[in-house]
Amino acid sequence: MSAKRNDDLQLIYGRNPIIDAIAEGKSFERIYVRDSLTGEFEKEIRAKCKEHDIPLKKVPLIKLDKLSRNRNHQGVVGIGSIIEYQDISMVIPHLYEAGISPILFLLDNVQDVRNIGSIARSVEALGAHCIILSGRNAGMITHDSLKASAGALTRLHVCKEKNTIRVVENVKSHGIDVVGTSLGKGDPIHEVKLASPLCIVLGSENDGLHRSVEEVCDKLIKIPQSGSTQSLNVSVSAGIVSYEILRQSLSAS
Repeated sequence: MSAKRNDDLQLIYGRNPIIDAIAEGKSFERIYVRDSLTGEFEKEIRAKCKEHDIPLKKVPLIKLDKLSRNRNHQGVVGIGSIIEYQDISMVIPHLYEAGISPILFLLDNVQDVRNIGSIARSVEALGAHCIILSGRNAGMITHDSLKASAGALTRLHVCKEKNTIRVVENVKSHGIDVVGTSLGKGDPIHEVKLASPLCIVLGSENDGLHRSVEEVCDKLIKIPQSGSTQSLNVSVSAGIVSYEILRQSLSAS
């Protein structure tokens, strides 16, 4: 058994191939194991994932069969990353050293792969330097993401972290203003100064920004709306916020 790829994912399945890939430094989006798996291999894969900071999830057999297209997966399937994620603790100093005042977009549990690509396309076109995928339910970068981004995901710094609040604290420690987007709270976007260094935090498609994340942001903003639809798609919101950042920057120059 070896690495297999379908139209959208890079898959590795089987116990030895998974362990070998981890040992070789392969970057994984996530590893799935059968929910009834026990014994020495279960302990080993759990330890390996913890050591290498790889998300591990127990799922029913039917999920593994679907992912592997009914191949002999031996109770474990890994989804390999198609891009190389960077460490936000390294990215920010790198940007400063290059004379760049950072504009970051932190996506808190944004799941839809096409939304991630669309967000990357908008924010990169309007001057952002980095996107950070954060949260245990954060989506993956797939071929659909790359296509939706029109190549922006290859031009941006892309990071992936587990804990959004820790990311916010890290970003703040570098002197970066953290602004969260909210549906009902915060000041209208055009009334808030949005100047780099800046980190915009966007919430998930279904739940928006979690209250605990809102509480650690320096400011909250909202996009005024006049229609009856309760919220904008997260990728649309990202585009509007990005444009407002650029508009203010051009007005100040």
